[in-house]
Amino acid sequence: MSTLSMRLLKCPSCGGPIDPPRGESAIKCPYCGSAISIPENLRKPDPQQQQPQGSLLSGMDMGKMMGYGAQWSEVVQLAQRGQKEEALKKYMSFSSVSEADARRTVDALANSQVYEFTPGTGYTSASIAPIMASYADTAKSVTKWSIWLSCGITAFVMFIILITVIPTMIGVFASIWAAFNSF
Repeated sequence: MSTLSMRLLKCPSCGGPIDPPRGESAIKCPYCGSAISIPENLRKPDPQQQQPQGSLLSGMDMGKMMGYGAQWSEVVQLAQRGQKEEALKKYMSFSSVSEADARRTVDALANSQVYEFTPGTGYTSASIAPIMASYADTAKSVTKWSIWLSCGITAFVMFIILITVIPTMIGVFASIWAAFNSF
């Protein structure tokens, strides 16, 4: 069975989940409107852009790379838990990249979420919980704002009705009072 991977970028301002569009280096947050620069390792390739003809893995020792899977998993987990320095040390211990490149990679990993699922299997609450939690937080903030807005509109309408109806009622009761007092 194949495994699909979905990457979501978190907005640094509001924390909202953002799916980076293809071929874009920046995006506007749909929740708060902040401009967000998409790290290169999270950018999706533009489908119209030609891929280079050479192999992406040329020049790499595949035997070594196969052994790094567990270590890479630890780097990702450390970065996403906020332990960036430990993740940086671990990443540099098995890779030959510069410290600046390693730091950029760890920072990008810390600001992204990776959800993996296998098509055709039942989803469990444990696999969907992180996704639901981030959307629940967004829904709560939107709900709070909409409740305040609807209460404000209702209060304004009630105020307009009161300032229109009260003088009319005073006029009606005054004419009735005058009619009874004339006898």
